[in-house]
Amino acid sequence: MYTMAVLPLRLSDDDIKALDTLVKEGIYRSRSEAARAMIHEGAKAKAGEVKDVSKIVQRLMRVRMKGGMPFKISYMKKSAAELVAEGRGG
Repeated sequence: MYTMAVLPLRLSDDDIKALDTLVKEGIYRSRSEAARAMIHEGAKAKAGEVKDVSKIVQRLMRVRMKGGMPFKISYMKKSAAELVAEGRGG
């Protein structure tokens, strides 16, 4: 079992409307329940992203520590912003 703490926070009018819609549609019983669920899911998703990045960084560090170069550094004549503007950034 876990305990819950009270967390005062400020939300935009749009966020409040979204929570109210979830409650009105019967998905959640209250704003608090809806906000708690959204925070939980968002935190879980971000934790997964951090874990994925962490694994990649660890692999790169292992290769580097063994004296290897895990990637090639190339120099571009254009900045990333210029490439994105040309539609070549993705």
